[in-house]
Amino acid sequence: MSHLENRRRLTPLNITMAYAIIGVAWGAASCLFPAVLAHQSFMYDAVETVNHALFVLGTAGLLYLLISRSTGEASRGRESLSRVNRALKTFSGCNQALVRASDELQLMQEICRTIVEVGGYRLAWVGVAEHDTFKTVRPVAQWGDRDGYLTDLDLSWADIDHGRGPTGTAIRTCTTQIVQNIKYDPSWALWREAGVQHGFASSISLPLVGRDRAMGALVIFAAEKRAFGKEEVKLLEELSADLSYGIEALRMDAERKKAEKEILLLASVIEQSMEGLLLLDSDGTVKYVNPAIEIITGLDAVDIVGHDLATLGADEENGSFYRYLLDALDKGECRTGHFIHIGDDGDFYEIDATLWSISDNTGAVSNYAVLIRDVTHEVKLERQLRQAQRMEAIATLAGGIAHDFNNNLASIITCTEMARDDIPPESPLRELLDVVLKSSYRGRKLVKQILTFCCQGEQERQPVQIEPIVTECLNLMHASLSSSISVRTEMGENLGLIMADPTQIHQIIMNLVTNASHAMRHKGGMLDVAVENVGLDTAAVSGSPDLPSGRYLKLSVKDTGHGMDQKTMERIFDPFFTTKGHSEGTGLGLSVVHGIVRNHGGAISVSSKPGGGATFEVYLPRIDQAGTTAGTVGERVDLSGSGNILFVDDEEDVVFGCKKMLERLGYQVTTGADGVQALELFRDNPEGFDLVVTDQTMPRMTGTELSRELLQIRPDIPVILCTGLGAAAEKALLKEEAEQAGVRELALKPLDREEFASTIRRVLAQRAQG
Repeated sequence: MSHLENRRRLTPLNITMAYAIIGVAWGAASCLFPAVLAHQSFMYDAVETVNHALFVLGTAGLLYLLISRSTGEASRGRESLSRVNRALKTFSGCNQALVRASDELQLMQEICRTIVEVGGYRLAWVGVAEHDTFKTVRPVAQWGDRDGYLTDLDLSWADIDHGRGPTGTAIRTCTTQIVQNIKYDPSWALWREAGVQHGFASSISLPLVGRDRAMGALVIFAAEKRAFGKEEVKLLEELSADLSYGIEALRMDAERKKAEKEILLLASVIEQSMEGLLLLDSDGTVKYVNPAIEIITGLDAVDIVGHDLATLGADEENGSFYRYLLDALDKGECRTGHFIHIGDDGDFYEIDATLWSISDNTGAVSNYAVLIRDVTHEVKLERQLRQAQRMEAIATLAGGIAHDFNNNLASIITCTEMARDDIPPESPLRELLDVVLKSSYRGRKLVKQILTFCCQGEQERQPVQIEPIVTECLNLMHASLSSSISVRTEMGENLGLIMADPTQIHQIIMNLVTNASHAMRHKGGMLDVAVENVGLDTAAVSGSPDLPSGRYLKLSVKDTGHGMDQKTMERIFDPFFTTKGHSEGTGLGLSVVHGIVRNHGGAISVSSKPGGGATFEVYLPRIDQAGTTAGTVGERVDLSGSGNILFVDDEEDVVFGCKKMLERLGYQVTTGADGVQALELFRDNPEGFDLVVTDQTMPRMTGTELSRELLQIRPDIPVILCTGLGAAAEKALLKEEAEQAGVRELALKPLDREEFASTIRRVLAQRAQG
């Protein structure tokens, strides 16, 4: 007989029936059998037997009820114990997950898995309470949702229809919500059908509370009704509290790691920053300096940290900076200042310092911070910008002056040349006229220098080797150099070529060498002239931020003379600025050098300090093509000619002189005082002129405007345009307006008689050829 069969026999009914049968049998035997043996009345004994049987049957029924109740309670106890054991296993497994967890979502997922697999529940999920308009409950972790129940779940924790379910209520009220029978519970009205279809019979929603507010809820579904007893609910509530703590701890740990990462990043930024930082306590003692402070001040951190500002302020050279900070601390002020600092190498550099206070949680000032920026380079760039702006303004002014000066020189030179031609060689007036011409030529040369400074004196360029020019200049200067000055040259190997005007390069070298020798004229010294190839990296530190990338030739002229201070260096390229005496220089030399270098697409820089000599470095774009030799001077041409010329200029003296000069050369000349008058003369007789010579800058109508009008009347009329603005104007006009304005040639004032006559003959010859 099996154990299962024994259990089946020992049911309350079997026990009761056995008791009844045995009791009735025993009663009958005890009553009837003695009566038969004693021959007593059988009826009396039968009644006794029935009474006994009824008693036994009654007690048997009572016994059945007692045994049945006891068995039910035992069964329910075993079931409750089983559920508590299930909850304990779940609680234990979840606690292990809490101990091992390192990620918030991983923890939630592991808790849900343990609840389903260890606890035997149907589904467990965690919902996060969002703070959007709808106050959505968003599932973030789950285990057991095989059919996608949570996919379309529409939950809220607001006090609305979708928020009055067990989960929304648990989050909103921070209380546990238990539903023992989903099928009939009214709180499940909106989700009942889907829940029943997925096999859910009961549920519990446990709030996850952190920092006095609900973060979300842990929701568990069971397949059986009344699945959550008191002890089980108590354990699950402890589990939700532990999960809340675990989530909070993980979040705090994540925030701590994030803060540590930000602190490390900030520390790295401070350590690697090129700007210096000092941290002071309220008494002015330096607590911290970053590495940039050592670079800026030249002092090691050990020489600063731990010292107070009063001690540092005792330094004679840089103490004013620290005394300034100490005064600001004493007065409780936040300040910004600019200082000149002296480095270990004796060089001066400029710094900006900003001091501000740092307060603690109570608002009391606990520390001070000082931000120090080395602005030497920025200040240098600002000075260069101001100098460039000043040079541009002066160039504009000089260009206008040169134009008017050229007009005056044009009439002086032309008339003087004609007067000289009319005087016999032995006449004393000829000598006087020679002086006038000599002075006029010097004035013309001065105007050319001004135009060169204005970047308007560009000549035709060609590939040039700079070494022969350097050698030639030094040979020319040799006789004029003091015997106390030694010259040393250094030429790099495989030097490239530059595209330049050789005369202007000669002018650069002569000016720089002359200035260097002048600086050493009293005490003598060493003059170093060097030429080398350089690339972008070397050129980029030349002090010219707008110097483009590329290959350059660097010309260096270095002397050991008296040097210059910063204020002098800021002005040395200004026109007419000079440190020489009135009889020793005009102040145009370095201005012209600056204009030539800039016009060639290069840059020039200077470094000097009083008593330490000066070094000029010129950067010129390098090319690699082979050089060509300059062309030979052309043969002298015949200046005479014939034809009818319309000459237009608003300067009366220029008109007078040029008319006389052209008539002597054989031309018939008609003059106009401005463009409007000339246009009327031309309209009256358009075929009566072979050539029009016109000034560019005139009132009422410019030369190019006049040329356009003449072209409309007679398309084949050649025009020569005269200007005193230099070759830059020539480029602009010929490139932008030549075809439209009909300009054939451009003559630069003051007009040279031979060059002007050659230009006229060339234009007329081109017209004759068609």
